[in-house]
Amino acid sequence: MTVALDSNGQGPAAVADTVAANAISVAAPFAMAGMPTAAPRRRLSRRQWIRLALFSVLLVLLGAAGGFGTAALTTPVYAAHADVLYLLTREQATGFLREDRSLSTQLVLFKSRTVLQPVADDWRKPIDDVTKAVTTAVLQESEDIQVEFVDTDPVRAQKMLEAIVLRYLEVSNNDERGDLRNYLDGQLREVLALESQVRSEGQIRAAAMGPLVDREQWLRRQLDELRLSDLAGPRARVLVAPYVDSEPIRPQPLVAAGSGALAGIVVALLAAAVIARRLTRP
Repeated sequence: MTVALDSNGQGPAAVADTVAANAISVAAPFAMAGMPTAAPRRRLSRRQWIRLALFSVLLVLLGAAGGFGTAALTTPVYAAHADVLYLLTREQATGFLREDRSLSTQLVLFKSRTVLQPVADDWRKPIDDVTKAVTTAVLQESEDIQVEFVDTDPVRAQKMLEAIVLRYLEVSNNDERGDLRNYLDGQLREVLALESQVRSEGQIRAAAMGPLVDREQWLRRQLDELRLSDLAGPRARVLVAPYVDSEPIRPQPLVAAGSGALAGIVVALLAAAVIARRLTRP
């Protein structure tokens, strides 16, 4: 069977496909011309803009008022302050590392149960609450330890800080050297008593006098070194007596009002965007 070809060498099926494609391409523009186009959004009127602005201002004012009111209803917290001078030993190795370690030890001592437990018991406060209320820090490049105690009662804050500082001074200045001094004093008294006994016996125990004298001299040297260490050693003393701020540290109504206003601005922007989108629908 013979198939007739056109002038371009295409068969009947190929010619039909070409005709159909040409028909679709010609009809497409007319079909698109008949499709509905998206209507433009409406513009906000002057009155609508004014209403949105007033609504946004109202939200900001409500946020500021809410923050201020919350701060005003919150129980105020007062801070008592004190400065303690901790003198480093001249005999100690110098350098920032050594000073940092010595002063850091004092910061730990300030918040230890050895210092805080008696104060908490006297004021009938939980030790955890007292520990959280105490803040210590070393003034940069100094030997000044700054102590802060917070409480809802300013008078109580100052009284408790005074008790904490006194307890710290007692513990810090009465370290193990006091026990060592007592031991050396006791040993010296015993040696002196033995020397008196040997002297009373005359020549009978004269040979025992030499070791006792050597022991006495060694004990006296140890006591002298300990006394010198006490004179040059670290001693803590009050630099600034405890006092309390006249104004509470928190809450701060103005700061709270500013935070509330900032939150109101964010809410107002979001609300205005949503409302404006709905008002400008076609």
